[in-house]
Amino acid sequence: MIGFSRALFLRALALAGVLVMSGAAFAQTAPAPAAPSPPPANFPASHIAIAAEVLKTSGLMRTFEASTPNVVQMLRANMSRTRPELVRQIEESLKVVEGKMVEMTNDGLKGAAGYLASRMTEAELKEVNTFLTSPVGRKYVETLPAFMEDILPYLEQWTQVVGQEAMVIFRAEMAKRGAPL
Repeated sequence: MIGFSRALFLRALALAGVLVMSGAAFAQTAPAPAAPSPPPANFPASHIAIAAEVLKTSGLMRTFEASTPNVVQMLRANMSRTRPELVRQIEESLKVVEGKMVEMTNDGLKGAAGYLASRMTEAELKEVNTFLTSPVGRKYVETLPAFMEDILPYLEQWTQVVGQEAMVIFRAEMAKRGAPL
């Protein structure tokens, strides 16, 4: 969604950077980066299923879905730039990668569902999902992207102001203790 574009772009850029670096590492025969820590997995299938449903219904799944095209595009740009003589083979290979992205996205969802299941009971997740599928819950989910678009610049400015104010207080406290900065 448009409202998540900035945050999603930054996350996708970070993920793409990791993938591009791992591609560069592969090209240099360096070992691949370690796989992420596996999520907790000792939950019944129904618990994981409702956690996954909450992630989908809440719109959080869009983070995974929006990241994958950016990852492929970053790979395309990096590999085409570093190996322009292989453009045809790169494009053929990227089509295979794109085909695997749905499976990779589903794996990401399962992993995220495991983490969510570790923090909320199945009953709590069912309650959350009931809310998210209600009219007001759907409105909340629909409102979040625009809210995020509004809040990100505000949060950046607020963080700067708080940081400056905290430094003023900190310096005053240090001065009281005989250690002016």
